[in-house]
Amino acid sequence: MAGLGRMSRISCSIPLEGPGLRFGHLSVPWSDDAHAYGVIPVPIAVAAGHPGPTVLLVAGVHGDEYEGQFALRRMIRALDPASLSGRVIVLPALNLPAVRAARRVSPIDGMNMNRAFPGDPDGSPTAQIAHWVEAVLLPTVQLAVDLHSGGTASEYLPCAYVYEGGVNDAQKRALADAFGAPLAVFVGSTAETRSVSAACERARVPMIAAELGGGGTVSRAALAAAEDGVWAVLRHAGLMPPQPGDADRRTRPVRVPDRSHFLMCPTDGLFEPAAWLGDTVAAGFLAGWVHDTQDPSVPPEPVAFAAGGIVVARRLPTLTRRGDTLFTTAVPA
Repeated sequence: MAGLGRMSRISCSIPLEGPGLRFGHLSVPWSDDAHAYGVIPVPIAVAAGHPGPTVLLVAGVHGDEYEGQFALRRMIRALDPASLSGRVIVLPALNLPAVRAARRVSPIDGMNMNRAFPGDPDGSPTAQIAHWVEAVLLPTVQLAVDLHSGGTASEYLPCAYVYEGGVNDAQKRALADAFGAPLAVFVGSTAETRSVSAACERARVPMIAAELGGGGTVSRAALAAAEDGVWAVLRHAGLMPPQPGDADRRTRPVRVPDRSHFLMCPTDGLFEPAAWLGDTVAAGFLAGWVHDTQDPSVPPEPVAFAAGGIVVARRLPTLTRRGDTLFTTAVPA
C-alpha cells in the first residue's frame, strides 16, 4: 500500500460535496511528445440531495466493455438530486485512454486498470487514477459497484462478481441479491489483489463487480441487467424509496474455488468449442478441439475440462494460443 499517504497529482473540476447534479472531469497530468502540458480528462459526475450514504458507481475500467458505460451515463442523466437521500458518484469511463482506444488496457502505459491498485501518485496515468480512487475517493464512500463485461475477448453469463469473505461479507451478499443478476460468482483464493474490488476490501467498503455480456458490443439483455441492477442498488442503499418486489430480489450464488476452474488452452491453434455459456459440465468432459493452423492433416487436439460446474465465461476469438483461458466454470456456493 505504498504511496497511499502521498498527495495525488490529480485534481477534480467539480466539487464532490454539496447538493445538486454536476458533471466534470479528473485532470490527470500527462506529458509526452504530442502533449507537452496536457491532461487526461477522466469524466466524473455527482448527484447529491438530502443527507445519506455515498454510492460509487464505476465503469470503463476496461475500455472495450460497454454495458456499464451506457447504463451509468443513462442513470446519471435521469437522476433527480432533490429526490435522493444521499450521494451518487459516477465514473463511467475510469480508464479513459483505454475507452478512447476501445482496448482492454491503456494505450499510453499498457496498464490494466484492474491490475493497478493501490496505484502510485507519481506513476503513469493508470497508476495515478488507481491511487486517486483508493486514497482520495474510497474513504468517502459507503457502497460501490464496478460494472464490467467480457470485453472483446470473452463473454459472461450476466452475474455479480463478489470478493468472498472479509468484514463486509454479509453486506456484499445482500448487495449481490439487490443487484439481481441471475448469478453471483464468489471468488476467494482466485481473487485479484490489484483490482477495484481489492481496493474496496482494503477500504472496508462493501462492493460488488458485475460481468454483463461481452464481445466488444452491447446486448439488449445485458444492458437491461446493468440498468435494472444499478437502480436497485440505489434503492437498496436507501438513496431512493423501495419498489414492490425489491425485498424478494435474489441471485443464485456460485463459487470459483481454485485455478483449475480456469481451463487453459494447451497449445496454439484454432479452437473449436464443444461447450457454451450456461452448460453444466463435469471434469473430463470435452470442452473442444484445437486445430493446427497450417497443416490440415494434423488431427485436432481435444481439450477436456479440468474441473466441472456451470460454464460462466468463455473466450470468443477462435485463434488462440497456449496459456489463454478458454472457459471458466463455477460450482454451487
